[in-house]
Amino acid sequence: MSAVSPLVRSGLAIVGLGIAIAVGWNALRRADLPPLSGSWCIPAVALLQIVQQFGCGCAWRNLVEAPRPSCWTYFRMRWVRASFATLVPVGGAGAALIAVRLAMQAGLSLDIAVASLMLDATIEMISQIIFMALGLALLLAAAPQLQAVEWAAATLLFAVLATVAFIAVQRSGGMKLIEFAIAKLASRWPRLLPLAEARLHDCLMRLHRHRRAASVSGLMHFGAWMLGAAEIWLILFALGQPISLAKCVIVESLAMVGRSAGFFVPGALGTQEIALLLVGKLVGLPPETAILIAIVKRLRDVLVGVPGLVLWVGVEGFRARLPRFLGGSLEPVVVPECPTTIAYREGDPI
Repeated sequence: MSAVSPLVRSGLAIVGLGIAIAVGWNALRRADLPPLSGSWCIPAVALLQIVQQFGCGCAWRNLVEAPRPSCWTYFRMRWVRASFATLVPVGGAGAALIAVRLAMQAGLSLDIAVASLMLDATIEMISQIIFMALGLALLLAAAPQLQAVEWAAATLLFAVLATVAFIAVQRSGGMKLIEFAIAKLASRWPRLLPLAEARLHDCLMRLHRHRRAASVSGLMHFGAWMLGAAEIWLILFALGQPISLAKCVIVESLAMVGRSAGFFVPGALGTQEIALLLVGKLVGLPPETAILIAIVKRLRDVLVGVPGLVLWVGVEGFRARLPRFLGGSLEPVVVPECPTTIAYREGDPI
């Protein structure tokens, strides 16, 4: 199964990319819209995305007890994690493993790194649900007769149930299964024995009790999603088609519902474009405008994500090249004890 999963993900990514290209080509073939090349729009949207990632990194840091690395360190970890999730077909779990490795390199223990990342993902899911519910409420207030509201409400309900189940697994001791698996691996590979000492469940429950920190992190994540709505407004302003902030919240939040429905597709390729087309129609955006929004988002992902991947490759490459540069290994040198016997005759001076 482990050998098939990357192949399946790569296939889904290729299919999604084909759908995105086909939908975009058909929508833009006869469009008469201002070109984005040479515009300030894409760099501005990329900068807004970096601010969003910085806020999410600070939200993760806020959950960790002092002493802890700086906000800059958490921003880099979040940046690399988001870059992998967006551009590389490894899925959310693969990107999370990379984030755990970076956290341990920054000085966190395994239990703190895993527990804080899992709690941060839980809080992020809850804030997303609140943001999607806000967009759905605004859509209901604007056009309660739309049939698409039922689809959005069903997807939102599924997200709520999934989040509740995720929290229930954490509370019931799901992390103990990971502890058991690590212990089994350590019994076979002694090099993993230090990891077997991690108490993931106890650490996660301790972080769960810090409700004030969790609330602040939730507000930070919600602010990051609101920046996504500001991103929609910025793109449409650059295209000369500004709309109200309420409609931007509807577009961003319900497009997020569509991306969540296609969570199994790496990078939400194809699903994001279709979701923006459908949601844009609900608020009166022409199809070509919705596709231009999707194109700007993809260009933003590349502009922000590629440097994140380069950052990770640079860090890993430096760690691999440093021992060779020093002419040896980074492992500590252990000098064996060598007992020495000295002959001594009575009367000799000491």
